[in-house]
Amino acid sequence: MLVTLACFVALATTPIAPSVPLSMTTLRDGNARRSFTRIDSTHVRFVDVATGRSTLATFDATALVQLRTNARLDEVLARLQLQLVRAAMPSIGLYVVRSTIDVDGVALCARVQGRDDVDVVEAFPNLGLRRTTSMTADDGGLTLPPNDARYASQYYIDDLGLPDAWVDEAGDPDVVISVVDNGCDLLHPDLVDKLLPGHDVIADDEAPTFSPNVAGNEHGTACAGLVAASTDNDVDIAGACPLCLLRCTRMLPATSEPVPLDADVRAFDHAFQDNVAVVSNSWGFIDPIPVPQVLRAAIEHVQQNGRGGRGAVVVFASGNDAREIDDDELLAVAGVIGVGAVNNLGELAQFSNRGRSVDIVAPQGTVATDISGTDGESDGDVTFNFGGTSSAAPLVAGIAGLIVAHAPGLTADEVTTLLEQTARQSLFSRPDDNGHDLEYGFGLVQPGAALVALDTSLKPDEEPVPGGGGCSWCGDGAALLFPLALMRRRRCRAMLRIIT
Repeated sequence: MLVTLACFVALATTPIAPSVPLSMTTLRDGNARRSFTRIDSTHVRFVDVATGRSTLATFDATALVQLRTNARLDEVLARLQLQLVRAAMPSIGLYVVRSTIDVDGVALCARVQGRDDVDVVEAFPNLGLRRTTSMTADDGGLTLPPNDARYASQYYIDDLGLPDAWVDEAGDPDVVISVVDNGCDLLHPDLVDKLLPGHDVIADDEAPTFSPNVAGNEHGTACAGLVAASTDNDVDIAGACPLCLLRCTRMLPATSEPVPLDADVRAFDHAFQDNVAVVSNSWGFIDPIPVPQVLRAAIEHVQQNGRGGRGAVVVFASGNDAREIDDDELLAVAGVIGVGAVNNLGELAQFSNRGRSVDIVAPQGTVATDISGTDGESDGDVTFNFGGTSSAAPLVAGIAGLIVAHAPGLTADEVTTLLEQTARQSLFSRPDDNGHDLEYGFGLVQPGAALVALDTSLKPDEEPVPGGGGCSWCGDGAALLFPLALMRRRRCRAMLRIIT
């Protein structure tokens, strides 16, 4: 990833202990300015200076510092009078640090930025920010239709045309999809055979299990099932990518308490280190705030350089606030696929957010895996009350897994472009000249059309690889018949509609 060194200047700093109310510091965050008004010793008002958008956050003595990747960590820390707390994403030089002289992480960043050290790329306080989930109340050996007990209730499977797509591609165990959420039921009968070891960046261990006896604790389990539940196993539901595997990362706490920013970074660092193909995110910040540059850098690094350099597909739910998303929020991070939700009639759900960073839409996956037993949304292993954009995003993540399994040589950008180009625009939409609608994006995701587009792009003398894998030459990086490999990820691009 090309990193441009920012010019770090502390624009206005009041060197006052954090216990004094309303002391304000203004810092650089990438190319933007953010102000931090201390409310008390643990709370700060985080404000985007340009727009006035703000949120209440917690803060402490730590900060996230990004260094040039060839900088000597020990020398830089000594020079700046910092101590290492933990690595956040060392592959791009991101570390959690504390100061030996500053009163808190805000003051630390002001001092570091003021020094304009050549080895420092970014410095940002390790804010505790509250999250919200985006939820409202070959055939691979599959039998089609699969025999899962609740399959008949999964209307969204047919709406997406997944059974036809599965004839062409049912996924691959080599394709691993990360679900970043509030933990999973690791013993769920429809997930237990699909889950690889995961991570918990809240407890800082490798056991990403859900928090017991807490409302909403089924969220991560439901998302994981929609992505890749065991399919055609006579149990519960079918997943969008039947043969793909899963890793759960618990990043969301049991309740609405703030989560330190470095937890987000470490969640994406795990996705990078685990070499996953897709990262599914059905969460966002509770307030519409700009993404701090340190988190943006982590997401972009995974999206561009994960999966052995081809990039991991990063999917985010658009959220359920019935508002327009600003161009500096999570959904607008370069490379992210923003997913809105439609109902069973194909109409945009009333709560689904809209804007230029909504790329595609998918149906609500209302029938999903639930925590086993009584500790979940309902008794048993399945919930019929899942929904929101939280349920649309994991379906798209699973479909992205199908595409990667079929053509593993595609980059993440190319997978995204393919899904957008083959989407079917809604009758209710008013697309612009680029084919994009503020509510429906480029349209309803169409997995079957995407796979057909790949298969019809084969060289005349080649056929699909038996047992899946799509075109045998895709892994060589050759351009498809449509200029997919030439089109990098942009918000506004000329649409080349290859299937109507």
